[in-house]
Amino acid sequence: MDVDSDIPFIKLLTDHQPVICSFVISLLPGAPGVDDVIQETNVVLWKKRDQFELGTNFRAWALTIARFQVMAHLRDLRQRRWVTLDEDVAQLLAEELIDQPDPEFTERRFAALSNCLLKLRPEDRDLLMQRYWRRIGLQDFATSRQRSLSGLKVQLFRLRAALKRCVENQMSSDPTS
Repeated sequence: MDVDSDIPFIKLLTDHQPVICSFVISLLPGAPGVDDVIQETNVVLWKKRDQFELGTNFRAWALTIARFQVMAHLRDLRQRRWVTLDEDVAQLLAEELIDQPDPEFTERRFAALSNCLLKLRPEDRDLLMQRYWRRIGLQDFATSRQRSLSGLKVQLFRLRAALKRCVENQMSSDPTS
C-alpha cells in the first residue's frame, strides 16, 4: 500500500471532520452512540477511499455515507425502543444538509431553530417532540390529550409556520447570514 497516494484523501477526511461530526450530531440529537456513528462513518470512508474520485465533491460523498450510518443506527435504536427522530424526518434533514453548500449557514440555521424552539410554550414544544421525535401517531396523541385530530393538525401547522417565520427572522437579522 502506497502511503503517499493516501495523503490527499487523509487531508480531505481530516478537513471535513467538523462537517461530518456536525452532520451526525444534528441527525441524532440526544441519542446514545453518536461517537460510535462518527467513528464507523470514518471507518467506512477509509475502506471506500478507492471509490472516491479526487476533484469531486468530497463533502457530499462523505455525508452520504454518514447518512447511511445514521439511518442504520436509528433503526438499531428503534429496535431497542430508544426514542429517536422519525426516519423520514432524518432522511429529509440529511438530504437538506448534504445539498447545503455552506455548512456554516446550516449551523446558524440550527442555532436559530433551537432558539425559536425555546421561545415556544412548553406544551407546544411537547407536541412537536411527540410528533417528530417520538413516533407517536397523531390520533394516539390527540386521544391521550383529549383533543380532536383536526385541531391537533391545525396547531401543528401553526407551530411549523411560527417556527419558520422565527428562523427566517433570526437568519435575516444575523449579519453573518
